[in-house]
Amino acid sequence: MENIEELYDDCYDELTIEEIQEEYLKQRLKESLIGPVISTFFHLTLIVILALLIKDKYKEEAADIQVYLEEIEDVQIEEPSPIEEPTPEEVEEADVVNPTLTTIAIENVETADSALEDVSDEAPSTEDDANVEAVADVVVSPSAFASPSVFGGRSAGGRASAVSKFGGSKIGQQKLFKALYWLKKVQNPNGSWGNVKQSAFTGLALLTFLAHGETPSSKDFGVTVRKAMEWLADDDHQAIVGNGYANAIKAYALAEAYAMTGVSILEVAMNQNIRKIIDGQQDEGCFNYGFRKDGRADLSLAGWNYQALKAAYGAGCEEEGLYEAINKGISWLKARAAKSDYGKGFPYAEKGGTPAGNGKHTMRAVGVLCLQLFGEGKTPEMADEIQAIIDEDYTKLSWQQPPAESLYGWYYATQCMFQEGGKPWKAWNRKFQKILGDNQNPEGFWEYPGKYHEARGDITTERVYATTLCALMLTVYYRYLPSTKGAIGDGKAAKKKSPEVVIEEEGLNLIE
Repeated sequence: MENIEELYDDCYDELTIEEIQEEYLKQRLKESLIGPVISTFFHLTLIVILALLIKDKYKEEAADIQVYLEEIEDVQIEEPSPIEEPTPEEVEEADVVNPTLTTIAIENVETADSALEDVSDEAPSTEDDANVEAVADVVVSPSAFASPSVFGGRSAGGRASAVSKFGGSKIGQQKLFKALYWLKKVQNPNGSWGNVKQSAFTGLALLTFLAHGETPSSKDFGVTVRKAMEWLADDDHQAIVGNGYANAIKAYALAEAYAMTGVSILEVAMNQNIRKIIDGQQDEGCFNYGFRKDGRADLSLAGWNYQALKAAYGAGCEEEGLYEAINKGISWLKARAAKSDYGKGFPYAEKGGTPAGNGKHTMRAVGVLCLQLFGEGKTPEMADEIQAIIDEDYTKLSWQQPPAESLYGWYYATQCMFQEGGKPWKAWNRKFQKILGDNQNPEGFWEYPGKYHEARGDITTERVYATTLCALMLTVYYRYLPSTKGAIGDGKAAKKKSPEVVIEEEGLNLIE
C-alpha cells in the first residue's frame, strides 16, 4: 500500500493536481452553460422566424389593396360679379339763408347716430307677412296701434334692427339725419315751423322727429322737440284752424308726442283736438272742411283725421266715442274701396254718395293706408287697389316727371307697400330710396317735385313741407310695425311714460 501511495505521489505532484482541478472546473462550467445558451438561442430563433412569418403574411394581405389614380374633369365655377357698395357721403352743415325766418345756429352735422352701426345696405329679406318678431325692442301687437308698443321700433336698437331687416340703407338713414338737422336749423324761435299754416307744418315736423325716436331728452334734437311740443300744446293754438287739415295734423302729432313721453299737458291738448275730430265726423264716417256735417265728404282731409284717431287710440286716449269714430271710418273706407274701379282709386271727394270726379292715385294710397293702420290690411275690398299701386304708381315714381301732388301720394304709397310687404315692398323700397337720395339738396332739404299746389311764395315753408314728407318716408322701416293681423279690439291701450324723459310737468318744462 505504501508503494501505491508513493507511486501516486510520484505520478501526480502538487502542480499537476491543481491543473487537473482547474480543467475539471472549466469542463463543469461549459456543461452548465450549454443548456441555457442553446435554449436562449432556440427561443430567439423561434421569435425571429415567427416575426418573419407575420411580416410576410401582412405583406400578402396588403398586396390585395390596389390604388387607382383617376383623372377628374376640372369644373369651372363662375364667380358672381362684385357688387359695388356706395360710399356714404359726408354730412356737412347746412347754411341756409332765410330772410323770413330767424334761424338757430347749430354745430357741424354728424351722422354718428348709433342706430346706423348695424344698418345693412343689402336688399330687404322680408317675408310676405312682414313678421318683425326678430326686431330688437319691438313687440308685434294684434293691430297697428293697439298699444304704445307700436313705437318700440323707434329706439336706437329698434331702428337699427328694423332698417336692416326691412331693406333700409346707411345712406338713406344719413340723408334722413341730415334732413333732421336742416329742420332743426329752420325752426322758428317760438318752436313752430313755417310762415303760413304753422300748426300743420309744425305738426308734420314734430311727427318727423318723433318717427326717428327723438324726445325732449334726445342729445341732438331734445330742445327742438321740446319747443315744438310746447308750441303745439299752447291753448292759443287749440281753435279749429282753416279747413281742418291743420287741426288733424296737430292732433296726430300731439297724440304721438303724448304716447312717447307721457307728459300730462300733452294729453290735455291731445284730448281737446281729438274731441273736435270725434264731434266733427260725419254720420257715415268721413269728414268735410271745417268739420261741417253737410253731404260733401273729403277723403284727403279724412286721411289725416283717421291717422290722428289711430295715434290717439295707441296713446290710450279715453275720449268718449273714439272707438266708434274709428269703426265708422273703417266702414266708410271699405264701402268706397268696394265701389271703386280697378286703377281709378278711391274718390277724392263725393257728395250725397256720388263721387266728385274719377278716383286719384293719391286718394287710392290714402284709403289703403288708413285701412291698413286700422288693422284691415287684408280686407278683400282692397285687393284691386293694392294691385293698382303695384302696377301703376310704381311706374310713375319719378322725380323728373312726377304726377300731380307727387310727394303727397308717395308718402302714403310708401307706407302702403311697407305694410303689404313681400316683393311689392322690395321693388318699391329700392326705387324710392334711390330717388330721394339722388334729389336731396346738399343742405339737407328737398324741393317739392313738380308743381306744388299750395305754393304761396314762401320757399322755406314749401321746403319744410317737402322735407317732412320725404323724411317720414325714410322712417317707414320703424315708424309703424307691419300690421298683419285682425282689426282693433275693444280694449284701450295702456298709458305709458317713457323712462327717457325727465319732466317737470308744470308749464311743460322738459329737461334734456
